[in-house]
Amino acid sequence: MSGQLLLPYTVLWASLMRALLVRARIAPPLCARCGLKLERSQLGETICRCGH
Repeated sequence: MSGQLLLPYTVLWASLMRALLVRARIAPPLCARCGLKLERSQLGETICRCGH
């Protein structure tokens, strides 16, 4: 595999793994704009306020 394709494949693999973890409810869903959680798992935790 050439070095030019290594980074795009790594980013693709990481995003697919993140999606699978969210789907399996292992990782919390995150906002695409700010990167914060969409729902609280504990009281007092900061969440997204972007207005989605």
